[in-house]
Amino acid sequence: MTRVLAVLALLAGLGGALGWLAPPRANLAEFLPPGRTPASAFLLRELQSGAATTLLLAAIEGAPKAELARLSRETAAGLRASGQFGFVGDGTLRLGEPEEALLFRYRYLLSPETRPEAFTAAALRPKLEALLDGLRSAASPILARYGFADPTGAFLGLAAAWLGESRVATEDGAWFAPGDNPRALLVARGQGAGLDAAAQRLAMTAFHQAFAAATPPPGARLLLSGPGVFAAEAAAGIERDVQRLTLTATLLLAGFLYWRFRSWPVLALVAVPLLAATLAGYAAAVALYGSVHAIALGFGVTMLGVVVDYPILLLTLRRPDESLATAAARIWPTLRLAAVSAAVGLLAMVGSGLPGLVQTGVFAGVGLLTAAATTRWLLPRLVPAETRILARPLGLGSLAALRGRPRTALAVLAVAVAVLAATGGPDRQRDLAALSPVPARQQALDAELRGQLGAPDVRSLFVLGPTASEGEMLGRSEALAGAVEPLVARGLLAGLDLPSRYLPSPALQASRQAALPGDAALAEALREAAVGLPFRPTAFARFTAAMAESRALPPLDLAMLAAGAPTIAARLSPLVSRHGAEVWGIAPATGVAEPRALEAAAAGLGLPGVLFLDVKLEMERLLADYSRATLAWALAGGVAVLGLLAIGLRSPRRALAVAGPIGGAVLVTLAVLGLLREALSLFHLAALLLLAGLAIDYALFLAAGGTADDATTGAVLTCAVSTLLTFGMLSLSETPVLHGIGLTVATGVAAAFLLACAFTPRQVRSA
Repeated sequence: MTRVLAVLALLAGLGGALGWLAPPRANLAEFLPPGRTPASAFLLRELQSGAATTLLLAAIEGAPKAELARLSRETAAGLRASGQFGFVGDGTLRLGEPEEALLFRYRYLLSPETRPEAFTAAALRPKLEALLDGLRSAASPILARYGFADPTGAFLGLAAAWLGESRVATEDGAWFAPGDNPRALLVARGQGAGLDAAAQRLAMTAFHQAFAAATPPPGARLLLSGPGVFAAEAAAGIERDVQRLTLTATLLLAGFLYWRFRSWPVLALVAVPLLAATLAGYAAAVALYGSVHAIALGFGVTMLGVVVDYPILLLTLRRPDESLATAAARIWPTLRLAAVSAAVGLLAMVGSGLPGLVQTGVFAGVGLLTAAATTRWLLPRLVPAETRILARPLGLGSLAALRGRPRTALAVLAVAVAVLAATGGPDRQRDLAALSPVPARQQALDAELRGQLGAPDVRSLFVLGPTASEGEMLGRSEALAGAVEPLVARGLLAGLDLPSRYLPSPALQASRQAALPGDAALAEALREAAVGLPFRPTAFARFTAAMAESRALPPLDLAMLAAGAPTIAARLSPLVSRHGAEVWGIAPATGVAEPRALEAAAAGLGLPGVLFLDVKLEMERLLADYSRATLAWALAGGVAVLGLLAIGLRSPRRALAVAGPIGGAVLVTLAVLGLLREALSLFHLAALLLLAGLAIDYALFLAAGGTADDATTGAVLTCAVSTLLTFGMLSLSETPVLHGIGLTVATGVAAAFLLACAFTPRQVRSA
């Protein structure tokens, strides 16, 4: 026992050192695949690093309106002071003096009203009359400040369009959602990637700290939502679920093994191959990919549940008169064939091209082979030759009666085929939201807050690019604005939020400069427009001076806007994406009722470098592509495993006898999933591959014509019960992906074991 504990301590130490040197990463973006079309490539790139994924939506409720307004203002101030947010929006949103000065200076290059006819006497006359009336009203201070320098109202029109479009009411410096129950609203954009769970947890912590620093009264509460919140809560939810279920399953498995063997050292022996497999799989993934994703680690360890079978088979198949080393040498040919076949079956995951499944496949495949080698050569050296480990006898009467009944097994398979034919089999999972561990109430809150804030859900959007410069991208944005008008008239969408709305292209700015009148023409137009009005001749000197300056201004660009007008730049930043030297534009669409119809209409616009993208449709297509690829590799892996079994067993007939329970278990599992209306995802396919690996163990040791006596049946039954305890608990998970894997494997393991028993001859040769 001392040697076993020493090895376990060594493996744990090596694992801790490896985890410290190359810790698992929690950025969900690294788990995403590369795109296979221009649309999917752009989508996945934006999911990894796009500004839209960093948006946090917040609501404060549970207090009187005046108190909510105070909490909103102070929370927003705390967020700005934290330095962790690039933009914070609340009811106090306004232009600062430097920002106002820059935009005021460029007003005529930015305003869509800058046309030659806007500066004629006929156009200026009503503007001057309105200015005169305004000077006699409550608006006199603001008009005295801006009116004489900008009688056309270009700057105030821009400010109203940019800042005054919110659908929510502003009261006491805070945004409030409509409704009887008061709710203050905020929006913030974090600095880290939206799918980086660790970065988003820091942003959420900063939000809660700012709220707490505002000293909320009892009953007041902060609600948060957004892609970053989803990423952080998904990672936390999976972690909690895995920890809780793993602990429960481990206790159940330990209790069962102790009952079966009546020996604590057995538990330590079983842990040695598992730890060795985990360490080897982790090291292989780090060597090939530089790091291990936390999800791949979790799924990989889950799939390594099969390696628990190896030491159990060794201990239970050991004969009373032989040493553990002799037993290991005797069962090694079958055990080796089982491990290699299971590892080859994982080629489907490696060949899928999906980064998460590839890492999981490498992790589990290397781990399987390591666990088999550890069981063969290391475990016998850890147990003294004289040590005897006795297994508690199992009641195998009914199982003994089941052996040698292939007709019963064939009848079960016929029923499974009939069920699959009648139900059409399980549906494919096309809705990504159904796989999300984020509770439905959190998703509903996100939709509610987006609706109240008027924030786009960015499901449907137009993509502009790639372009070589921001000017080219903005030009495409302006072309799209005109081309999409017929689609708006047809009701296919309500509108677009375009980058060129906030920053015109250099070409458009130049054309507006060309539309500005010369000094003499403007002076004459002002003189005619002011006839009969009580304005001094020099009243509009600042206006004529600004006009002369505007004609000589260099075009405003993104860098100048970011440096001098951060509020407007924050509005624009989610609509501009840079990847290397390429510049892309994003134009979210609102009011899209039929994405497929809009997609077809957008394809007919004839605009080069403009692509319509519906996120849900594109993700469905992407997952369908990867599912087809993974299925093709799974079939190829199945053929390879069958050939390997034929070579290893030196008989195609015996190989088919082994393959029967494996294929039958998959059929039964699919039938059960269909009856339960469990939609198949890529993770179910991964679970079916794991099931095949487990079934290979059962079939080889029971149905290959080797040693199918009561001892062998009891050994395999012990393995099956161990697996059922582990994955049966996983099927109780609230996380849809974990639930699907647990249900698939638990159902398949039971079917594989019973079918292997039924296909086993009543009398077989002794090994």
